[in-house]
Amino acid sequence: MKSPGFRYLRHDDELGWTGFDAYFDYLAGIRERLGEALYAFAADFDRYGLHARGSLHDAWLQRLTLAPADVRAKPPRMVLELDLLGPWHDRVLRLRYDAVSAYSLLQPPREHEAAQDLLCHELRLDAAGECLEHFLQFDDGFSILVACRSMRFEEIMLEPPAQE
Repeated sequence: MKSPGFRYLRHDDELGWTGFDAYFDYLAGIRERLGEALYAFAADFDRYGLHARGSLHDAWLQRLTLAPADVRAKPPRMVLELDLLGPWHDRVLRLRYDAVSAYSLLQPPREHEAAQDLLCHELRLDAAGECLEHFLQFDDGFSILVACRSMRFEEIMLEPPAQE
């Protein structure tokens, strides 16, 4: 698995912008390989936008789990799940990666105890075109790279707090 980082998204720290054109062109080229549901998730600009309620940008990492899908399987197939609290705190964005073949979690020393805030993410195929890769970059330098056979996305709406 290639070292973590973006391949298609372009970011300029000095100017403070991220370029999505090459990334969305790339996604259109692999649309059939992704399937309709995953393509709809990955190619929806609102999943990257600064102000959309369903965006992963500014979502907070709540839970990360890695477990065998079936402990009796040889070799065991691993499942990785991420729960992200949406940027408006009104939903959980659940990412489930099935048949995980590799993953990387990179966490530099943290300087604060604040929530880990997702900056951007990129879905792509690996160099051989056989596995999906999803790269997620957080504000404190934390990054996740998952290689898997399939991926699912689910939005779970939260109940508003009761008024007292």
